[in-house]
Amino acid sequence: MSALEATITSAGDIRQGFKDVFSQLASGVCIVTFRRGGQLHGFTATSVTSVSLQPPRVLFCVAQNSQSYACLGVGMSVGISVLSAGQRALSDRFASKLAPGSYDDVATIEGAGQAPLIAGALGQLSTAIVDLIPSGDHAIVLCDVTSAHAGGGAPLLYHARNYHTLHQSS
Repeated sequence: MSALEATITSAGDIRQGFKDVFSQLASGVCIVTFRRGGQLHGFTATSVTSVSLQPPRVLFCVAQNSQSYACLGVGMSVGISVLSAGQRALSDRFASKLAPGSYDDVATIEGAGQAPLIAGALGQLSTAIVDLIPSGDHAIVLCDVTSAHAGGGAPLLYHARNYHTLHQSS
């Protein structure tokens, strides 16, 4: 048995190694938002991916044991906002489990299908959920894009369990 095989044979070691590997993958930071009982709700996500151009489709992943997952359903309007470097506090806020009404002061704009979008984000997608696919302890949520807007500026990035921004080239 090689040294590598010896380090990844137990389930606990594999889980920790898995988390460590993916902490090295730099990702843009997004907030997925929707209305829950008429109030803004959502969560921070780094697992947002384009799926296809025809039709325009994206996916995000969400924990099946989360309050957010319990609220999601096919046909629902969902906003996906790509955060700018100056929106770290919003990322932290939406990454926390907060009570309904805790986001009432967050500046949003209404996208297509009444999808709530974070104001000032670098990019904003209004989407409609077309499928929820359980996979392990998470679910893959497929969404068709109903409107898209790209702004400008520096993105908020997440790498090695910390936030980062791009350095401006000279």
